[in-house]
Amino acid sequence: MQIGLISDTHLTDPASDLHPGVYREFAGVDLILHLGDIYATFVLDRLEAIAPVAGIQAYPDPPDPRLMKLRVMPLGGLQVALIHNLGFPETSINTDRGVVLPRGVPARDILRKKFGAQVDVVVFGDTHEECVEEHEGVLFVNPGSPIYPGIQHALGSPGTIAMLEIAGGKASARIIQL
Repeated sequence: MQIGLISDTHLTDPASDLHPGVYREFAGVDLILHLGDIYATFVLDRLEAIAPVAGIQAYPDPPDPRLMKLRVMPLGGLQVALIHNLGFPETSINTDRGVVLPRGVPARDILRKKFGAQVDVVVFGDTHEECVEEHEGVLFVNPGSPIYPGIQHALGSPGTIAMLEIAGGKASARIIQL
């Protein structure tokens, strides 16, 4: 199963559009997950022309039946959690690329409490900083932003999206530089 991941598109003007690489890279995927800060549903409509779309509603996003505040989806035999902001309190530790987890608590325990279910993969947005990181057996993926890339990118450079692959009960992900 191939799943396109996108977040933080921040588009409000229907005359504007996503980078053409988004459409090219997502061609043929089974599903597209948008991780919030959509701002306008025309973005979802355009993505849905490629594949079914599900996502997360962040604070500024309009209501849409394709969006929820928090969700866990069974995909390819795994439980995939979607959230916009994966923030935890100040007692947190930062892992290598932006995953923030509370100190002294096993990741699976805190994620079970946060999502109400055991999860295998957590996809999130908000930071605009792309990451693919495994921590205590849970895969964390942030696709970054295709519009406003994180601070590690040169000003004006194209952003990023990600591809999540689930096969044989295992998940892997890769970041795609547009």
